[in-house]
Amino acid sequence: MHRFMLIRNLRRVQRLSATLLAMANLPRPPARPENIDGNWEYFKAHLRWRIRREMAKSGVPGLSIAVVDDRQTLWAEGFGWADREHRQPATADTVYQIGSITKVVTALAILQLQEQGHLSLDQPLSDFLPEFRMQSRWPNAAPVTLRALLSHHAGLPTYYLKGFFSETPLQQLLEELREEHFAYEPHTVFNYSNLGFNLLGLVLERLHGQPYVTAITRHLLDPLGMQHSGFTPTGPLTDRLARGYVYERPSHPTRIRDLPAGGLYSTVQDVARFMRMVIGDGTLDGTRVLGDAALAESLKPQYPDCPLDFGQKFGLGWILSGLRIDSSGSQAWHNGGTKAFLSQMAILPEMKLGVVVMANSDRANALVLETAEAALQLALEVRHGIRHPARPLAPELTLPRADLERRVGDYSLMGSLAHISLGRKRLRLHVLHHKLDLVPVSENRFRVEYNLLGLKSVPIPFPPIEFAEVAGRPFAVLQDRVIVPAEKIPAYPIPPTWTAYTGDYQILNPDAEYLVDLEHCRVEIADGRLLLDLRISGIENREVKVVLVPLNDHDAYVFGLGRNVGDVAHTYNNHGRYITRYSGYLFGKLD
Repeated sequence: MHRFMLIRNLRRVQRLSATLLAMANLPRPPARPENIDGNWEYFKAHLRWRIRREMAKSGVPGLSIAVVDDRQTLWAEGFGWADREHRQPATADTVYQIGSITKVVTALAILQLQEQGHLSLDQPLSDFLPEFRMQSRWPNAAPVTLRALLSHHAGLPTYYLKGFFSETPLQQLLEELREEHFAYEPHTVFNYSNLGFNLLGLVLERLHGQPYVTAITRHLLDPLGMQHSGFTPTGPLTDRLARGYVYERPSHPTRIRDLPAGGLYSTVQDVARFMRMVIGDGTLDGTRVLGDAALAESLKPQYPDCPLDFGQKFGLGWILSGLRIDSSGSQAWHNGGTKAFLSQMAILPEMKLGVVVMANSDRANALVLETAEAALQLALEVRHGIRHPARPLAPELTLPRADLERRVGDYSLMGSLAHISLGRKRLRLHVLHHKLDLVPVSENRFRVEYNLLGLKSVPIPFPPIEFAEVAGRPFAVLQDRVIVPAEKIPAYPIPPTWTAYTGDYQILNPDAEYLVDLEHCRVEIADGRLLLDLRISGIENREVKVVLVPLNDHDAYVFGLGRNVGDVAHTYNNHGRYITRYSGYLFGKLD
């Protein structure tokens, strides 16, 4: 074990040394002219410098970017390697998996059918999929509509995990979902859901009378001239396909069942054509793909009065708030991620600017998001003279100790147990084996810092936290691009039956590419909480304690708000052995 740790630490030192050497060899940033109005050459030069610097810092092999100004592709370029081992450069025509950006494509395909009179967004899903059934603890809830699915307000779980990394037909989901539960009451809260977009894909199949892939290709990809986009990396796409990297190791493209939610392969050039159509009110190069009224509806905030959305804005397929860009007017964006690819598409409709960034590494999340924001902010200055103001670090405030003490307690952060404690002067967030200082900058808002050896704390790239109370429920809200609400855990009863369910479990039906590395699964009761203690190695590589709240003697749900939260686990006795079913997986209790 010590030898393994030594080797791993040496490799970290080698990677750090290589990164520092790469950064040392980078040129200095280009000189900034006194006036950059209309100076797109400076825009490109500055972004080239920035991208190369950030790629060297993060160790990302390859990246491609395209920028749209009005209805034209202003600039498209690749950096680094599409395939490091074969020395294949990344270009503007390199193909990447674009993950959840696919959801915007699926949404606009639904809007095409609405425009043609084949559906209404406020029709119940059951009008199109009459066999759709799920368990619900809200018997009087309003039915799920297409609008709710498109804006992630249908109350569905984030995923149906069993079979995610497979090519299982979507139709099979309808049968499997009959035993699953709604995570939230429909129409009451945003809960991001791949599952919802799978159901929209089935609606497209029913109304078009053809497979989802065929319908999207015929009605969107082909009319838009997206010639290097598709759902299967075969034929011409294979020659241009980037190799992905996970933990710096080459990785094959991920097979997924959820094609309508995240299955598209594309290039920055092709996605730039898609953005040009959006900026052009549904028309590209004289071809009308979607009417301006339908497109405007997609960019209109849905469910604006949901208090548990914390002021965020969501359109039909689009996210309409959260980009860190000043004075941009309206914004519409979506990011995407698979095992080894990350991407970001963002549009400023009123400013007629757009950007898409794609990269081929699991390390590239911050890189693609921040590169897209930097490109749009600089484009605003070049095109409109709007300059991003410098933001000085807010000074630390001194709050009454009583105000700090009422924040102390256990929280559910995306379902995982977190804790906020109070030291001599500051609150501290304990999460995933990390301890972070919370520095007050207003009565309810706190900057996050990392304490170095107890000597000095420094700001880190972690979302600020704002404490809020909604409908009597206290939250610590991480102010990320899409906010992450951590709900304070109240005391709750645990039926005696659940004591018999505590103990170690093993997975009975793992998939070929998921949960095969489940090292530890234990149900326990600690400090009045029912917890699921998980340790997953491999790609997941995480250890969490999931907070469960019993609904009855057999069902418990993941407490809080956010992705993978609200999901229900069902436990039953099978010939003397306790079995727990969660998202299609079965876990058997060990003796």
